[in-house]
Amino acid sequence: MNQIFFKSRLIAFLMFFVMFVSANVSAYEIESNLCKCTSCEDCTDALHNKACSVVQLIIDLTESTMGKSSASCIVNPPFSDGKTFDCNNHKIERCPTCGQKDTYGVYLRDKKNMLIKNCNIINFDIGIGIYSSSDIKVTNNKFSNGHTGVYLNGTTKCDIEGNVIGNMENGIHLSESDYNTVANNDLTGIKGNTAMAIFLEESSENLIKNNNANGKKEKGIFLKESDDNTINGNSVNECTVGIQIEHSSSNNISENKGSNCQESAILLTYSSKNKISKNNVNSNKKYGIQLLRSDKNLITLNEMKNNIFSYGLSVEYSSDNNISENLILSNRAGIHSTQSKNFISGNKVCRNKEYDFDSSDWMKSEGYNNYCDISGVWNDINASRCSKKCKCESNDECNDDESCKNAGCEKLKCGKIYEHKCVECLNDSDCPKSEKCANNKCKLKDGFCNSNKDCKSDEKCENNKCMQLECPSNEKPEEHKCVPKETKEEKTTNETNIINNVSDGKEKPKDESQNLLPLILLVIIVIIVLYFLFGRKKNTKSTNVKEKPKEVKGGENLKK
Repeated sequence: MNQIFFKSRLIAFLMFFVMFVSANVSAYEIESNLCKCTSCEDCTDALHNKACSVVQLIIDLTESTMGKSSASCIVNPPFSDGKTFDCNNHKIERCPTCGQKDTYGVYLRDKKNMLIKNCNIINFDIGIGIYSSSDIKVTNNKFSNGHTGVYLNGTTKCDIEGNVIGNMENGIHLSESDYNTVANNDLTGIKGNTAMAIFLEESSENLIKNNNANGKKEKGIFLKESDDNTINGNSVNECTVGIQIEHSSSNNISENKGSNCQESAILLTYSSKNKISKNNVNSNKKYGIQLLRSDKNLITLNEMKNNIFSYGLSVEYSSDNNISENLILSNRAGIHSTQSKNFISGNKVCRNKEYDFDSSDWMKSEGYNNYCDISGVWNDINASRCSKKCKCESNDECNDDESCKNAGCEKLKCGKIYEHKCVECLNDSDCPKSEKCANNKCKLKDGFCNSNKDCKSDEKCENNKCMQLECPSNEKPEEHKCVPKETKEEKTTNETNIINNVSDGKEKPKDESQNLLPLILLVIIVIIVLYFLFGRKKNTKSTNVKEKPKEVKGGENLKK
């Protein structure tokens, strides 16, 4: 009995010891302020550890390391404010058969000033979910095979930049989140009948800029009950609707590009006081810009071309909008109005197939200085029809395959056209194999050639490539071919010819010492002659002067 009791106490002690050791010894490496982790649990613990300012994942986390877990990975580590989680381009990938509902690659709540970067998050319901937090940066991450890439709820002043999101229903979703920036993200992989690249819901004062939201999705960018946001410089091609603004006001929608959309490039429904400016909405199936029950918006300086099955601008049951200085060309109809009263001024509405201005009842719409040819029943103020006839002032007012000449758009007759000009190439495939397309001209690729003159003097052109010449030992490369080297006899002959050239006056070597020697000798001779002529005479005279007193003195002595 005592032996059994002793064994049970020993087992209990060992279990307690193991738990104590595992609780107090971290499985991640710590180097200064950098902590390196190899599992979801270790990464979460490291972010909790005050000694770690940067936590770095150093291996892929896949089914082989995570098992068939249905849990989230990084779950709201305490004390993680101000820290960086860097996946170092490693994967966090749940097993594909584990189910995705309510799972997160990274889940944060009530956090401040964190950076999450370089993660590849796969098979989670939400890649990164951030709640009631601020100043969080999510950059250079990849998300796939889930429902939403990045989700913000009640979150402010966050930056979502440079991420790639694909094969998900929603790319980036902001709910009740203000003053955030969503910029330079690639959302082309968001596809599906209900898919949305960027969704703002009850969110204000956000900047949505330079995102690539192209691809076959329901909506590129969707604002619902969201005010005072800036939507600038985004690309929303091939969507059902490029940018939709619903029950939202005072948003600035500018410099976006939307083409090949099934319905509209830009659609406003029940929205007011928005500014829609400088957008290019060309070649869509139905509408370039469509206003439906939306009032008091400014529609200005937009380009609406080649929306061939419907309208450049359609205004339905919408009034008090300012439609001014837009370029509306080559659509089925230019401006279409249904039960709407608006101010329409300074627009160029030209060369549309059926009508430039199209409405059975313009109601009290009015305006002036519009250009058109087929005005329907539209009349500018104090004018019959439009004030001005259609004419072009620049190529931008013509179709892509036309140029502006003599105030009219003329069709270009050439195979390749870029920016209203005939060009040699549009891409590399338009050039020979040895050339590439640069600035719409075919230019040789590095190391390629069409003839020997495209190569160095010690190379020759073979099969459009510059090849080094391989000459025999008695030959040398010269002017793209091998030529014989000089023999000793030829070298001696050449040297003799040089000497002969010197004697013939053809080449005079510079030898200053030989040229000056006769002059130096002449100078020395002149000095010697002068010395003998003047030096000796002077010496003789001085000798005579000294000897004369001696004679006088001698005479006196003799007299004495």
